[in-house]
Amino acid sequence: MVEDFAVLDFALVDAPPRDVAQALARAEAPDPANGKGKPAGLLGRLIGRRVAAPSPAAPLLVQPRGTLPAGVLAREMVDDMGFGGADREIRLSAPIGPAKHTLIEFRERSDAGPSPRLAALSRALPKAEVLAFRLTGGRHPGGEYGFTVFRGGSVVRALRIHRASAEDDWQRSQTGSPHPLEEEAPPDPSDPGGLISPSRQAALLAALGIDADELLVDRSAHSAVLELSTHAGGTPPAALPAPRPAAPAPVAPAPAASNEDRANWEDELTTLLVAAVTDGLTEEEQVPWLDAMTADLEAGRTEAALDRARALLARGTRPHAERDAAATRLAQLFGLES
Repeated sequence: MVEDFAVLDFALVDAPPRDVAQALARAEAPDPANGKGKPAGLLGRLIGRRVAAPSPAAPLLVQPRGTLPAGVLAREMVDDMGFGGADREIRLSAPIGPAKHTLIEFRERSDAGPSPRLAALSRALPKAEVLAFRLTGGRHPGGEYGFTVFRGGSVVRALRIHRASAEDDWQRSQTGSPHPLEEEAPPDPSDPGGLISPSRQAALLAALGIDADELLVDRSAHSAVLELSTHAGGTPPAALPAPRPAAPAPVAPAPAASNEDRANWEDELTTLLVAAVTDGLTEEEQVPWLDAMTADLEAGRTEAALDRARALLARGTRPHAERDAAATRLAQLFGLES
């Protein structure tokens, strides 16, 4: 990956993309007690920005795949001295590595400590573990690298090195008890930045069975991808279906689907349906349609669900080949492939 950026943040969480999307939407929703969203950054309030930031009251919505930039979601410049919140564009991809983590890509503009966005996500997903990584590229005047572990909304482990310029010495800090991954990726005691150097970050990912060089580059194995932003016209994450597949009449006895297979089935189905509803329905029509689809699936009416999906795909505006491929894959997922 070409390091033509200033700061890059990403995280891994042991929860499926649908659950992560819904948790992020809950965590970042405006506070109903005062009718206001989170306050804007200090510089934004005092002098504004050249490009208008999304309203803090605007909800996170699931957008059609391809809405967000194809490359990494990184900060191109260290331009705001750490003030302001994170840009509200997020990509969720799964499965990642043998443990089937969900990858969270986002731009974090808070530099003073652990990510507020990930802390809020961790509070909304108290049973999940969030592993956060920060690294810097050629556009950063100095450097910063970090590894942070969130559980239940709290930081239970944090490793960080940073320096303001290339001429400065690395400053090191660590809190909490070592994570089990650290035993498989010990620091280099002879390296001043070895506490959490890029090579150690790569070793931590390797301990999870993940290739650091390919993680943000090769997306071919990501069967479930959700793109979130505050752009109007998307689908509320709360409306994402969580159906259970109805088993077709088997020709011969077959082993029951594992929890992992079921989760992968749901993630892929969610991705296909979100793309269809955002392409073929208005925002007002999306939730009722998804409710009806979920009711069909929960009642075992898979043929009716497939007919409903095919009718929606026929209304869409995407290329015919793309919609035909989606219809074929839905039939396979429903066990109704002819």
